[in-house]
Amino acid sequence: MKKSKKRKILILGSNGGLGREIINRFNESKFDVFTTNRNFADVEKNFNKVENFINKIKPNLIINCIAMSTIDECEEYQVRAFNVNSFFPREIARVANKVHSKFIHFSTECVFQGNKFKKIYGEFDHPNPTTIYGRTKLYGEILIKKYPNTLVIRLPVLYGSTQKNQIFDRLLTRLLKGKKIRASSDIISTPLYNKDISNFILKLIQKNKFYFLVKKCNGVIHLSSKEHMSILNFMKKIGKIIKKTKLIKSAKDKDFKPKVLKPKYLGLKSNYQNITKKICSYTFKLEIKEYIKQATYSIKG
Repeated sequence: MKKSKKRKILILGSNGGLGREIINRFNESKFDVFTTNRNFADVEKNFNKVENFINKIKPNLIINCIAMSTIDECEEYQVRAFNVNSFFPREIARVANKVHSKFIHFSTECVFQGNKFKKIYGEFDHPNPTTIYGRTKLYGEILIKKYPNTLVIRLPVLYGSTQKNQIFDRLLTRLLKGKKIRASSDIISTPLYNKDISNFILKLIQKNKFYFLVKKCNGVIHLSSKEHMSILNFMKKIGKIIKKTKLIKSAKDKDFKPKVLKPKYLGLKSNYQNITKKICSYTFKLEIKEYIKQATYSIKG
């Protein structure tokens, strides 16, 4: 009896925090993992190289982690932002559909306006982005939604050991070194541990529920924790555990003199929790102690 061939997974964006975490998770399982990054292909000008690679390996699943996610950078380089966040995923969706690959693309809570205090956005809420970043991500969603093999996963702000240079990682690193930090009390989200994302996707593929989920959620799903809090309150939870709360100071987003006004009151919830629970039993709780342990090991290592 012949052994069944391993399923092939192609992860685009292997240098990013989420890409690295997904690679780590799938490498632990029985999949053939292929990766590319922005150095491999010019996602703005030379898509043919990516297309040829996809045609060659014909993956069962493509996961796109390539994005321009810095709000200020998107405002400054708007053409590039649309190329990377909108037109590149459209081309991936087109080729994925041609070679019969499933396609997972990540979007953001920033597709919503974020102007209502305590508002948490579900899949049925109407997107209305206020930044170029949010607009490019929403346009990317619209362009790829016509392909039946595509799932859009919207995410809130992330944390995890691979999320280097993200807001939580920068603040935690300073705290662990005994340095004072300032954290925004008016930037609110539903922070999500990036391991929960990789675990969810793995279960989705292992249980062969991809098309079931796409049909049920009309191609768009929210993954998020149930904790709706400011960056300040998240860091206070960390500070309490490592006994460094005295080093944490409250600030407003405007105190950091951002070039672009960010949507402040964000956060995601899902209208499809009963469905996602059948796929993945994870409860998407805050995993702060594990996060601190990994960050401490990283600094010492």
